[in-house]
Amino acid sequence: MEAELAESKIVQLPLLQSLDAAVRASVAKVFLDVSDMLSYPEGEVLIHGGYLSFDTGFVLLDGTAVLEGGKSDGIELNGPALLGEMAQFRSADVRSASVRSKAGAVALQFYWGDLYTRAKECMSADALLAFQTAIERVVWERFEFKNILELGMFADLSPEIRLRASLAFPSITERLSIKGVDTLFNQNTRCNGSGYLVVKGSLKLFRSDKNEKEVVAPDIIGIFPNKADRGTDWTATAMANGEAEVLKFSWETYTQELTRRLKRDEQAALVASIKNNAKRHFWH
Repeated sequence: MEAELAESKIVQLPLLQSLDAAVRASVAKVFLDVSDMLSYPEGEVLIHGGYLSFDTGFVLLDGTAVLEGGKSDGIELNGPALLGEMAQFRSADVRSASVRSKAGAVALQFYWGDLYTRAKECMSADALLAFQTAIERVVWERFEFKNILELGMFADLSPEIRLRASLAFPSITERLSIKGVDTLFNQNTRCNGSGYLVVKGSLKLFRSDKNEKEVVAPDIIGIFPNKADRGTDWTATAMANGEAEVLKFSWETYTQELTRRLKRDEQAALVASIKNNAKRHFWH
C-alpha cells in the first residue's frame, strides 16, 4: 500500500474524528514515520492472546480481523482500526485476546513509546494533548475500574472534570492483586510519594495506637503530598482483607499529569475538593 493511501486510511480512524483535519494529518504522518507496514494472509495472527505485548500497537489499514478469546470473542473489525491500545500501560501488558486476519489484511505495527516520542518532536503541545486525550478516551472505555470516578476526592467536581482527572490513571498505575495475609506496606516505612487506589474488594489498615479500619473500594490510600514535611512515612500497616485489586501510582507523576490536563481553575477546584473531603477520605 502506498504511503498516500495509508495516510488517507489513518485519518479515518474513529478515535481521531473529534480532532481537526490538520491534527489528524499530523497524527497520520507520525504513525507512518514510526511503523512497519505488514501484510497478513488469511488466518495469520496479528496479536497473540496471553503473550506479553512488548509495547506494540497496530493500525489495521485494510481488510478484516477477528478477535479470538476474552469477552470480545468472534467480533470482526474492519480497517481502519486501532489495535493493541492497552499495550502501552503497565497494568495491561499481557494481551487479553488474539487478533487474526480474515481473508487478508494490511496493518501498521509500531511501538507506543516511539509513537509518543515522534509525536512530541513534530506536533504542537495543544495538538499532542488532543491526540493523547483521544487515545485515552478509547482506553477508558475498556478500563475495568471506572468506579474511581466515585472517589471521595472528586466529590465536589463536575462529571467532566472527574473524567479528565481520572484518564491518567490507566497509564500511570501498576495493578496489584493481593489476598490472605499479603501486605502492601508497614507502619513507619517510607511511602516515597506512593498512592494506592483500592478498586476491588477491601483492605485492613492497622495502627499501633488505634483500632483497625476497613477501606472498601473505591477508595484511596496515601495523602496528596501538598507539604514538604508530610507523607514521609506510612502511619499504618495495610493488609489484604480477603481478596482485593489495587492500583499503585506516584503522586508526583499524577500531579504532573493533572497540571498538563486541567486548566488552572479546574486544578483549583480539584485541590478544593480534596481539601473539603480529606477527613472522610484519606488515611495515610
